[in-house]
Amino acid sequence: MTVITQPVADNSTFGNIDQIATTHVHLNLTANFDTSSLEGWAYHTMMVYEEGVTQIQFDIWDLTIEEVKVDYYTASYSIQTPNPEIGQVLIVILPITVHGGEEVAVSIKYSTSPTGQAFSWLTPAQTAGGQLPYMFTQCEDINCRSVAPLQDTPAIRITYSAYVYAPSSLVVKMSANDTATTVFGDQTRFDFECTIPIPCYLIAMAIGDLEYKSLGERVGVITEPSQMDAVAWELEEMGTILDAVEAYAGPYIWGTYTIIVLPPSFPMGGMENPLLTFASPTIITGDRSQVYVATHEMAHSWTGNQVTCQNWENFWLNEGWTVFIERKVSSTLHDLDFAKTEALLGNSSLYDDMVDNGLTDTFSSIHPVLQGRNPDSSFSEVPYEKGFQFLNYLETLVGEDNFKQFLRTYISQNSLTSITSLDFRYSWEYFVEREMGLDPEGVNNILGQVDFEEWVNVASLAPVTPDFNTPESDESAQMALDFIACGADTSCFPANYEDYKTYYSNLKVVFHITLLANFDQLTLPILENIDAKLDCTGDRDPEVKQRWYHIGLQLTYSPVYDPAHEWISSMGRSKYLNPVYQALQDSGQHDLAV
Repeated sequence: MTVITQPVADNSTFGNIDQIATTHVHLNLTANFDTSSLEGWAYHTMMVYEEGVTQIQFDIWDLTIEEVKVDYYTASYSIQTPNPEIGQVLIVILPITVHGGEEVAVSIKYSTSPTGQAFSWLTPAQTAGGQLPYMFTQCEDINCRSVAPLQDTPAIRITYSAYVYAPSSLVVKMSANDTATTVFGDQTRFDFECTIPIPCYLIAMAIGDLEYKSLGERVGVITEPSQMDAVAWELEEMGTILDAVEAYAGPYIWGTYTIIVLPPSFPMGGMENPLLTFASPTIITGDRSQVYVATHEMAHSWTGNQVTCQNWENFWLNEGWTVFIERKVSSTLHDLDFAKTEALLGNSSLYDDMVDNGLTDTFSSIHPVLQGRNPDSSFSEVPYEKGFQFLNYLETLVGEDNFKQFLRTYISQNSLTSITSLDFRYSWEYFVEREMGLDPEGVNNILGQVDFEEWVNVASLAPVTPDFNTPESDESAQMALDFIACGADTSCFPANYEDYKTYYSNLKVVFHITLLANFDQLTLPILENIDAKLDCTGDRDPEVKQRWYHIGLQLTYSPVYDPAHEWISSMGRSKYLNPVYQALQDSGQHDLAV
């Protein structure tokens, strides 16, 4: 059996990137909606880094490989499954001798599987318009290997181009610039090019009944025609948000910024694919309460897309930084208390996930040890929120202005590279030592206060306890407690209960997580009293629905039955589905989920 080389940088890939690695890939694919598959070729341009290389290893997952060529010579290949949690490895035997510093061209003919990890193939009935089929991909973190044979790791960055053939009734979009569209009878070829090197998990594709609308000089939206008016209204301020993120983080290198609002089955809130951010329709609420999702995905243009984690054990470098920037922008566009309330809720979610993981489990550190497990197994709020808290703590040591300058220096130094926590530490220490103009005592005072090992590698709560409470969040929490104190007396209510209707989304969530934290004291009369005063059952905010339905179902509060059933039948976002389904499971009301 052929020996498989394990790369040093990332244990979630089989690619032998230390020896030979892709620098550019061109995809020539046909979308076949009858077979729910992509069929065609992947053309790799590869750089040889090590003498004596005799094989190339690609990540694949449920791909059918038909033919492989190396510099136009037919190459033999085999497929092995050394770790089924992360797919298979395609081993291509080089039919020619190659030397360090040379480029090699590799062509692979293949087709994808209808059940490929990255794909959602939708029938017309599963779309908003109901007339045409739809397909979209979701490649983060290691699912792009089900789209094409790739060295599927954030440790290397590639440029890519594509020709995608689809029925002429449909439109294709990718996380790349549109360069041409050519009609061939009942088929249309859509051409794309991404000239900025990206990790391949940012390759994305959507095919459906799509239209584009500009919302400003650099920003626009894509969605199905029947949804455009609502989407364009909800995201009208995208240009303002992008300007605010750029004012904080530095120049935006990607040119334009477009959000595509996908069909309801999209399982996430958003995905930061460059030039084509994916967003769940759950952010289209009619009151702009969930637009902060767009702020988060925009911030990824700097931290995640421009500077990327080298492997999924360093995922916090993508997400912790992005949450930090998101909240800085929130404090600019709204106020500091708004951003602190976001952080307060994030801290609550962080603690819940750490308890679920086990407070001393490696998945409760911001550097989880995967040991070959699928990176999805470690997904939680920990890299987001504990990563944010680490950065927030560093900011307290140097001040806001200095930390903003550090962020810009960090991005500039590491632009278009994939890095680790150690690289981050070097950037931080270099900034404190060289950029702040401090004497040796001042440098040692700052650096001596940071225990990197405890913050990054130790599974525990943050070494420094943050305080994100605000007067408004305290008031919201107290209102919930006052309703609970009223007990069965429906004539009793907090004096300020009407303030709830003026709350923005996160303040409402504080109210509801306080109810959840005191669940053992809740009764049906208390829920009836709250609903009569606040109309929680009728609230269109998904963050409220997620929690209120969860409480109502567990307490068999019948007014939530129909709206909860309708809601979970209308979308696929796991953040919202899971708590409601869990409540159904806990309450034994399985029939509502059918």
